[in-house]
Amino acid sequence: MELIGGLLLRDGEATVSPSALETMAGKVAGMGSVTTSVAGPIGLFSSSERGAIAHRDGMWAVGQFDLTNLTELQTRVGGAERDGDLIVALYAREGEDFIRRLRGAFAFVLWDGRRRTLLGAVDHFGMRRLYTAVDGHRAALASRPGALVGVPGFEAGVDPTAVFQYLNFGYVPAPASIFAGIERVPPGHRLRVTSGEAACEPYWDMRYVTRPLRVDEGARLLAERTEDAVGRALEGVATKETGAFLSGGTDSSAVVGLMGRRSGEPVNAFSIGFREPRYDELEYAELTARHFEAAHYVKILSADEALASLPRLVEVYDEPLGNNSAIGTLACAELARECGVRRLLAGDGGDEIFGGNERYAVDRVFARYHLVPAPVRRGLLDPVFLALPDRGLTGRIRRYVRRANIPNPRRFYSYEFFFAQEGRAYLDPDFTANTGTEAAWATLQSHFDRVEAAAELHRLLYLDLKLTIGDNDLFKVVRTAELAGMEVRFPLLDLPLVEFAATLPASLIVRGVEKRYLFKRAFRTLLPAATLTKRKHGFGVPTSLWLKSHPGFRDLVRETLLSSRARQRGYFRPGAIEEIFQLHAADETPFYGDVIWTLLMLELWHRRHLDGARS
Repeated sequence: MELIGGLLLRDGEATVSPSALETMAGKVAGMGSVTTSVAGPIGLFSSSERGAIAHRDGMWAVGQFDLTNLTELQTRVGGAERDGDLIVALYAREGEDFIRRLRGAFAFVLWDGRRRTLLGAVDHFGMRRLYTAVDGHRAALASRPGALVGVPGFEAGVDPTAVFQYLNFGYVPAPASIFAGIERVPPGHRLRVTSGEAACEPYWDMRYVTRPLRVDEGARLLAERTEDAVGRALEGVATKETGAFLSGGTDSSAVVGLMGRRSGEPVNAFSIGFREPRYDELEYAELTARHFEAAHYVKILSADEALASLPRLVEVYDEPLGNNSAIGTLACAELARECGVRRLLAGDGGDEIFGGNERYAVDRVFARYHLVPAPVRRGLLDPVFLALPDRGLTGRIRRYVRRANIPNPRRFYSYEFFFAQEGRAYLDPDFTANTGTEAAWATLQSHFDRVEAAAELHRLLYLDLKLTIGDNDLFKVVRTAELAGMEVRFPLLDLPLVEFAATLPASLIVRGVEKRYLFKRAFRTLLPAATLTKRKHGFGVPTSLWLKSHPGFRDLVRETLLSSRARQRGYFRPGAIEEIFQLHAADETPFYGDVIWTLLMLELWHRRHLDGARS
């Protein structure tokens, strides 16, 4: 586990003590010893040998880097083996604009003593994280929020609005954190503290400025840029020590195929399966492995093994995360480590860059209703269709019109946000009175309105880039890889590739209801035909079934969520959890099982990271 951070005292002659920095680091679960450096009002700390603290000409820096253009940057400054040294050298040469040269995963903290400026930044997509707490007396930054809870004189409690956000999203979206008074530096942002003022601003953001492009030319360029991205992700580690997550979907399959093409050697591919057929996709993973003659390693994950992994997952997620696929991701990363692999390539980002999520096509179906002129819709069709009986075919028509009339981004999330919609009745009135109950919708709207986009589809892609990827999936994969002692890279989030994809017209991303239109044409000679035509499944984990049928999971969730300790949190009205259990028992889908999992992970997070329990 790596930890970096810094503390700046803003009281003139005040001096940071090493013990204050050690106290901050000691608040992080599982953290060992750290190195500290203090210079008057500023102190930095690091637990990483490679990220050791650097000092030069009144500048101090510490960082966490996994850059895909590291050699280029080192050549530019004439060396700099350690991350902190590289930061200082680049900053001395180019000022803050050096951030724009970085490619890959990074987070850093830098103090410029000459300008009395504290600077922190994270990578473009959120592969690394940085949290901040700023008040009139101090400014603190750390790669883990728990370290900021340990800032002397700073008291951080749980933010009720962040809890409400978590209940709806299954994670806490940036710039909020689960703690009141602590914020997260959003992906593509830098924080600057100088002259008593703190400002967080973007140094990069996605812009969808499209250009005319023929299908054949676009497919060729997309294939070339994706292969280059995979090549960059492979640099620095021997082929036998590199592998890939393989779910059997188009993204992971394309990554495996391009790895083999680039290296000329058999690829190590790792897959997780389940005994529950509804959740098992090994058939497609094995198809891809055979197609590319990969060395395929498979683990069938049992409910007992999943249950045994929960304490370690709760430990590593210092903000609550309701993404149950973390269980499978951890098992896959540990399988790779057991096989001697040091680095895994993941296919995350492909759906959100190339248009692979089913709901993009679904939204296009609803958008078609708006091709009818507004006066006809509002004056004739809406009154007729919305008055139809809510059953059978007429009911489906009525529901279609009702949902089509919801403007985006709310329509895009109209099947989600259970507790912001029909589930609000399960919440305690005192809890909702203290929360921003429109916060989840406001988060969507702020992203939707901010982006420069050529089409509404691009705005939806941007929502998922910021939320699904930046706040959820990368957090899931990076932390599980760290827990398994594994490096992980995301070639489909290679910046040149992502920026190229942002120039694609919407019609080349989703055409009609065909998802990944250009991507499939770019790789139709690389991937098996069955992979290109398979229905998207995702990395599902059968937790909903386990919560019903497995004694260990069933007992855990009931003992945890029905305990007096959980009730005392004050989030749910009396009897609410029991009612949700009943809904889950009667439902054949995983919907309520996923809701219960979200609640379970919130309570377990409280017990470990707030109450300090280790079990």
